[in-house]
Amino acid sequence: MKNSTQCRTQLTVLLEAHTARISAANEYLLKIKNAIAENKLETLEQTLTSSELPFSDIEKLEQQRHQLLTEYGFSKDSDGFKKCVDWCDGGAGQVSNLYKMLIQCLVELQNSIQINSLLVSKGRDRVRRSIGILTGSGRAASYRTYTSNGKAEQRIGQRDIAVA
Repeated sequence: MKNSTQCRTQLTVLLEAHTARISAANEYLLKIKNAIAENKLETLEQTLTSSELPFSDIEKLEQQRHQLLTEYGFSKDSDGFKKCVDWCDGGAGQVSNLYKMLIQCLVELQNSIQINSLLVSKGRDRVRRSIGILTGSGRAASYRTYTSNGKAEQRIGQRDIAVA
């Protein structure tokens, strides 16, 4: 039968690797966010074409975690994982601290994903509005454009594109 020291060693290596891969994913998403926010399309294209996003590695590490839990007789859910961490730690707190770091990295990753989603959505809406104003179609048909002296003009789609 395996003991808690063996479990602690394996779980420590696994949590360190998992945290590193999630941090790498967060850095990748940060590059994308910065490129979007700064409107650097070339940087965005380069970042998106690179294969830095380690989600397949993260999935493999998650599978290894499930195997480890099963191997030591714990359930695969979060409750089983917490029990395993408590058993492995033996009061030292090393594995618990690594687990807390992993959770913190996951929260940061979730925030990065949400921010990137909002930036992309705002950009998409801005492009749709601009196209609508220029063509006088869609929802943008209700938007007003302005003359050179600042007065609102109701005749959407009837002005020269350079004026719009």
